[in-house]
Amino acid sequence: MRRKNKNISGNCKTSGFTGYAGIQPAFFGTRGRDAPRSHVICNYLIYHIFYSVLLFQVFCVGFFVVAPPKANAQEQPSAENRTSGYDSDGLPEFRIGVKVDLVMLYASVVDKNNHFVSGLEQNRFRVIEDGVEQKVEFFTHESVPVSMGIVLDLSGSMRGKIEQVNRAALAFLKASAPGDEFFLIGFNDDVELLQDYTNDIDEISDALENTVVAGKTHLYDAIYLGVEKAQAGTRSKKALVVITDGNDDTSYYSLKELIAKIQETDVQVFCIGLLDELPRRSIFGRWSNSETKRYHDALVRISEETGGNAFFPQGTSEIRGIVDEIASDLRGQYSIGYFSSNLARDGAFRTVKIELTEKKNEGMKIRHRRGYFAPEK
Repeated sequence: MRRKNKNISGNCKTSGFTGYAGIQPAFFGTRGRDAPRSHVICNYLIYHIFYSVLLFQVFCVGFFVVAPPKANAQEQPSAENRTSGYDSDGLPEFRIGVKVDLVMLYASVVDKNNHFVSGLEQNRFRVIEDGVEQKVEFFTHESVPVSMGIVLDLSGSMRGKIEQVNRAALAFLKASAPGDEFFLIGFNDDVELLQDYTNDIDEISDALENTVVAGKTHLYDAIYLGVEKAQAGTRSKKALVVITDGNDDTSYYSLKELIAKIQETDVQVFCIGLLDELPRRSIFGRWSNSETKRYHDALVRISEETGGNAFFPQGTSEIRGIVDEIASDLRGQYSIGYFSSNLARDGAFRTVKIELTEKKNEGMKIRHRRGYFAPEK
């Protein structure tokens, strides 16, 4: 059973952020004390006949319309059971008679030098869900519009870094495609929606100019609410870029709760961690800074769980190159869709793995979200 969301609205500021009705049927004929007995009996019979016919009609409608036919759990939906179309982003919309949903994955392929690999055909990919290979029904390597958010750390520890971070964030948005939409969140002691969804970069620029750094770092809360906001976007692909110095100070949500949240969505999270000192292992096998390593590993896990990526630059001057890489990543992903062979609607988490089929692809790596929750009845 999935947990219920906690209400933290007090910590989140936003700008712009019975049965059937009883019906009395009319009696037929004359009513009252003076009515002839034959009329009363006739009215009584007509009344009951009327209700019997009415109840029979309601039963028939409920049986044939409300109750759907049960499907064999072992059968795959046939082509005639699928009614396909395309949404505004050019991705497929499917309605299936047995209520099986299309699972969409976005995969990034890189070579051993971490360069993006393009031009791969559908037959080079294999999708496996819970150990069972699936049939790929939809495949494209075309860029699709994105609903994306930027989550900025505005805590006191970001003082001296924020100006260059803001410039990099603005450059990232300027590299967006015409169909993209984006929003901006800032966080310290509170999580604040600085700019709601827009495709006007000037509105984001104005919000960035008014940022003030102070307070603590509620990182997990900010990512949690950012994921919710990105998931509510109108574009098929969802993404979140988080820029932080990594140290979370008493967020309401724990890392475990945040991971559970992102598993429920298809939002890709890219983290840029401006850690003061990257963790290093000594000759005795111990980490030089266990606290830094804990936040380093948290950002890596959050990103990998969603199919995103985590970056740890040596300084703010490297951020511009990183956001350019993230933009290229989002534009160059492969869109892969399939109908799960598991027709159970049990709400369980299903692990997904995408593999390349040919040996010449050895050395290449694929990033994609690690799984999804099945729909519930």
